[in-house]
Amino acid sequence: MKLIYNNLEVVNWVSKNKDLAIGFIPTMGALHKGHLSLISEAKKKADLVVVSIFVNPTQFGDKNDFVNYPSTLDQDLRALENLEVDMVFIPSSAEELYKNENYDTIAFESIENVMEGFHRIGHFEGVARVVKLFLDLIKPNYAFFGEKDFQQLLIIKTLIKKLEIKTEIIACKTVRENDGLAMSSRNARLSKHHRSLAPNIYKVLGMCMQKAKTMDFNDLENTCFKELSKFSSPEYFEIRNANDLSKSGGKNTKWRAFVATKLGDIRLIDNIELN
Repeated sequence: MKLIYNNLEVVNWVSKNKDLAIGFIPTMGALHKGHLSLISEAKKKADLVVVSIFVNPTQFGDKNDFVNYPSTLDQDLRALENLEVDMVFIPSSAEELYKNENYDTIAFESIENVMEGFHRIGHFEGVARVVKLFLDLIKPNYAFFGEKDFQQLLIIKTLIKKLEIKTEIIACKTVRENDGLAMSSRNARLSKHHRSLAPNIYKVLGMCMQKAKTMDFNDLENTCFKELSKFSSPEYFEIRNANDLSKSGGKNTKWRAFVATKLGDIRLIDNIELN
């Protein structure tokens, strides 16, 4: 497993392997089974698998969240070696990664203005910037993203389309703990008490899915928000069109329910397909 810490070495490595299909998984480290499932999917489609580990400062509006983001690098590298990942890119600094950045602000067709975009101003521009940097450097044939961050997934797909980047985006199902909690690096920061409450997020999403066929969506959103409030501090519970995150659609529209809530100081997000 090759470890690379600077942009130039990445470019050289990619050049040496230009005839092989590359699968790429961007991460911020603190790897869990969700990340590892993306790697397994990449190994099915690509000749070589590349993983990045970089906590990207441009996507954090809350400096405390950035500083406190969990880091388990040694453990992460052991897991990646066990999965026989071919190359791991660990940028030595933000200055190194961003030094030759070429990025113009992109209009994401309002996808970036709702839910996470509304509550975390500038977050998706930071995500788009860093993903474009990685795609420019690594030039993967495929890039793998989990559906837990569904809004982010749509942002990346729009980025690819607008900039005509020749990378196929592969969406992978959310991986959950046995009790339903969506796997997240932030779960490790939950207190024992809050960890015991966290599976209720998925239960509320499940309730939403059951009632979506018969209940008005506005009433259902309010009901689910109230349920979340019984054990956490919700920021939003919203039902949106899965294609463009609008509120408009009909019987044949694919709908998803989205949630963001806090347990103590830890903010968790999740979503579920409704039909």
